[in-house]
This record gives sequence, C-alpha cells and structure tokens, in this order.
Amino acid sequence: MNISFIHTADLHIGKKFNVNFNSGEGKKRRREIWETFDKIIEVCIRNNIGFLLIAGDLVDAKYCTFDDMKRLSSKFSEAKNTEIIITTGNRDPYTNYSLYRFIDWSDNVHIVDTTDQIKKIGFKDKSLCIFSVGLDTKEKQNERTCLYNIEVDPSDINILLVHGDIFDNDTADVRIDIKKIENLFDYVALGHVHQYTEYSEKVIYPGTPEPLDFSEKGQHGIVFCKLNKSNLEKVFVPTAKSRFITKEIFLQPDFNYEKILDIIKFSGDYISASKDYYRIVLTGKVDMAIDMNRLKSEASSFFQYIEFVDDYLYQIDYDYWIEENSDNIVGQYFKQFKASETENLDRQKSLLLGLGVLLGEKENDR
Repeated sequence: MNISFIHTADLHIGKKFNVNFNSGEGKKRRREIWETFDKIIEVCIRNNIGFLLIAGDLVDAKYCTFDDMKRLSSKFSEAKNTEIIITTGNRDPYTNYSLYRFIDWSDNVHIVDTTDQIKKIGFKDKSLCIFSVGLDTKEKQNERTCLYNIEVDPSDINILLVHGDIFDNDTADVRIDIKKIENLFDYVALGHVHQYTEYSEKVIYPGTPEPLDFSEKGQHGIVFCKLNKSNLEKVFVPTAKSRFITKEIFLQPDFNYEKILDIIKFSGDYISASKDYYRIVLTGKVDMAIDMNRLKSEASSFFQYIEFVDDYLYQIDYDYWIEENSDNIVGQYFKQFKASETENLDRQKSLLLGLGVLLGEKENDR
C-alpha cells in the first residue's frame, strides 16, 4: 500500500528576528512564515495528502502566543483528511507549561507528548507506524537512549519522526546516532538542520520552509513523498516567499560614486530586489572623497531590504597630504596617522572626520 506524506520542520512560528530588522520588517517576515504555513496546509487539502509530518520547532515557544496556537489548531482542522503528527524540538519543548498542552486540537492532530520514551502512533488501515519522541528542556546535551530500543514490525511501513542532529554527535544540543537505527525504518523524518540535507535516500532534513537568516542560503521548502515497503519517491518542493542573499562587491579606487551605486543596484534583478533580503559585503578600496554613508542610503531605496558589511578601506595617499601640507597642521595630522602600524576602516573614518574639522568642513561620519 502506498502512503503519501509531506515532511516539514523548523517553521519557528512566532520567531523574533534579531537581524537588523526594524519592527515593521520583523512583522513582515513573521507574516510571510504564516503565509507559507497556510500554503503547506492548502497543498495537503488540495492534493488529499495522507499525512503531514512536522519534525520539531513548529513554533518558537519563547515568543509564540496562545492566539498563534489557536490559529494553528484552526488551520490544521481544515485539513480533515490529513493526519498531522507533530513532534517537539529544542525551540518548542514539551514541558509542563507548553502551549501544546492547552489547545483543543482536532482529531486529525497527534502531538508527541512523550520526552523520555518512544511514542508509537499506528494507522492499521495503512499498515503504518510512526515512532517519535519529543524534547523537553532537560534534553539539552543528552542523547536519547530510548531511540535505540525501538522494536518494529518489518511488515509495516515504519517511519521515525524526530528532532535532532545526526552530524555533530560531540557538541550538538540534541544528538542522534543515526547509524544505530536507520536500518529499522523505511523513512526517517528529521528536523533541526535548516538546510535541505539528504544523509541517505531515506534519511532527510527538509530544512526550513522559509529561511530565517543570512546563514540559510539556497532553496527552502518541503519534501513530498510516496512510500511503500519496497519503494520511496520523494520530491523537494520549494515554498519560500523570500530568500536571504549575500553578495560580495570588490571595490577599486578608480570607481566613482555612480559606478559603485550602479554595481550595488544591479546586484539583484528587479523582482528579487523587491522581495528578497540582501546583504552586500563591500571589500577592496574606495576613493576617500566618496561619502559611503550617503551612497548606501541611496542604494537602499532600490531594495525592499538591504544591509551592508563594510570590509573595505579608503585609498588614502598619506605622502601626498603630508607633502602638500608640510607647513600646517593638516600635514602633522596625516603624519600622526601614517605612523600607526594598524590600518582599519574605523581609524580611517576618524581620520576623515578630523580632516573635515581641520578643513573647516561640516562633514558627517563616513
């Protein structure tokens, strides 16, 4: 018998964004995560998906509200023909105070409410058994030995649903030795790693449906599977409304203001710039006459979100300034800075700010 299911994890609903978002941008990103969650449920309904497996960190318990949980429950109830199995992760642990305990879930929702022993959720009409164990706050740095004592009926379709790290067994918060158990299961639905990752044909991290920060590159989505005892068909389905994109731009001293502005503007196409999140890393050297603060402010108007990493230096000809001002304080000023063994952007900004004062100009911090 074939079963169909969607495997997802790590939505982090309610997450507070600590990147350089202002409150409006943070709200927008939280709204986009909700919209992607709604889309996943709509896919389940439209395609009559048998099972939705959520491998932990559905919500960020620190910030998720009771209203958020009620909204989740309401949406799950719409997918009445889909059995929804939710295990908990390190960001939404199942504790005495977990909001999972206080919601009236519809009959098609199954919360894994055990954290020290395996929970077996069986569907006899499908010859399917799903095994899982949730996380609580005591699990940090502990390996869950109950995972290694599972007994399965080899005639059933057996799925393991669990949140943890199979790659870093020495330092991971929630480590799993997958080699001890993978052969027991027809599919292992993992959560915790935020990039789509195939450990093997049947051991999968789906990654986050929406990327959460600039470390989460590439495509993000869900995994759609059809499974029986002899065959697994799986397809990665992109779901992300937006991407986090990092680009490096190497600057040269002969680039003028307009050229640098154009390079930044055209680092993304119009559609991408209007919906994605950009981080521009500026390297190389810049003519000291260019006001980079003004340039970055102007460039920002072409993107829905952009931030800059300043890894560049100004091209400063110390000898020229010293020679041209040998008889005044400006020359002495440049001699002082030239004598320094260190050259970094903050020091250069201080030099240029002081130069503006010495020249009687009213310049802002570059």
